[in-house]
Amino acid sequence: MGGKRSPIRSQAPRWRPGRYRGRGRAKRRDRPRPFDPVPDTLIAAGCSLLAGLVVCVIAVPLAATYRIPLYAPFAVVMLLLTAITYRVAGRDKAGWVMAGAMALVCVLGATALYIARDEIRFTPRHHHPAKAASAR
Repeated sequence: MGGKRSPIRSQAPRWRPGRYRGRGRAKRRDRPRPFDPVPDTLIAAGCSLLAGLVVCVIAVPLAATYRIPLYAPFAVVMLLLTAITYRVAGRDKAGWVMAGAMALVCVLGATALYIARDEIRFTPRHHHPAKAASAR
């Protein structure tokens, strides 16, 4: 009976039925890409501006529907998106840069919309329904 295998069903002595959880292959963890400041910052700035544009497109109908100033829904939605980005970023430096750029776009965009609040109107201009009805 010499050797490492048991004469019974020719299996190793430590073998147990079921899934193999022994030594196996080492689990490969994808290492994050190293932080490269210039390209990552440019990508974060571009994505943040695009996110600001999308949030503005979402905020305009919200402001017009509920008759609130445009800066309020823009700031709320952009702040929510910034918080989600920061939460998803984890320990990734590029994610932190992205969250910081989005926070900057949030602050600057809300400030610009607050300053321009008197010029932003959602009412139709030069539309007189009485004149249109009498023209028929």
